[in-house]
Amino acid sequence: MKKHRLLRRVLPLILMAGTANALAAGTPDPGDYVPAPPGATIVALYGQHFRGDKVYDGGSRVADDLGFKLDIGLARVMHYFELGGMPADFEVILPYARQRIDADDYRESGVGNLILGMTLWPKSDEASGRHLGLAAYLSLPTGQKRDDGLAVSEDRYALDIETGYILPLGGAWSLDLIGQVEFYGQDRTTKVKRKPMVRGFAHLSYHLSDATRLAFSVRQTWGMRESYHGDTVVGAHNDTNLMLTWQHQLTENAQVQVQYTRDVDVRSGLKMDGLQTRLAFFF
Repeated sequence: MKKHRLLRRVLPLILMAGTANALAAGTPDPGDYVPAPPGATIVALYGQHFRGDKVYDGGSRVADDLGFKLDIGLARVMHYFELGGMPADFEVILPYARQRIDADDYRESGVGNLILGMTLWPKSDEASGRHLGLAAYLSLPTGQKRDDGLAVSEDRYALDIETGYILPLGGAWSLDLIGQVEFYGQDRTTKVKRKPMVRGFAHLSYHLSDATRLAFSVRQTWGMRESYHGDTVVGAHNDTNLMLTWQHQLTENAQVQVQYTRDVDVRSGLKMDGLQTRLAFFF
């Protein structure tokens, strides 16, 4: 009985961690802020596997050996055009997730919330390699199992505002700097309120050739304190994640990407590591 009470306490932390850290829309990859030509369409298919055992709340470890596993399949369609003489795109994103907790024989799966996005590039210079983009993503509470704790199907609206800047560092090196703020509506099922999330990304890339890139990434997350009638349910985040990326242009119209990601410091939530793959097709 004690184990089950503990799992019920930490489950919202686990699912919040999965939602915050796993979705591709919320974790821009190296090179994502380089626009495709107007008229192009990109279809990207993601496969992600995350796992974790240790859960933290306010810097204290509250659970071990959970055997949490989260698998996400995601389809993302991006269409590029011009708006006011500037490159822009519109995106539609739909995730599917399967999650498990071995310690409690917990299983859940289903289609997640639909996400609509748009990016505008006030500056994009292919010759110099400098690109500045502004993006927004709206998550709609349309997913399955919203009342059953599915990580990609929260019963609330979320608005993600991003800005990204890519600059060359000389030779084969480049740097992506990305800032993100995400705002949340009240969860319509639990009535739990969540403070905004603030995140910063730095992707340092080494271009082995025009077709192949290696990248080392650092991601820092703050905020997301959750409360119910003023009482804290989940403490604020102050979490650090590191990631390695291999990206290769298979053909003129196809690209593959493989990543390993690992949380190195977690204040609130589940400490996870995982593998991510992406296959993108250009039309």
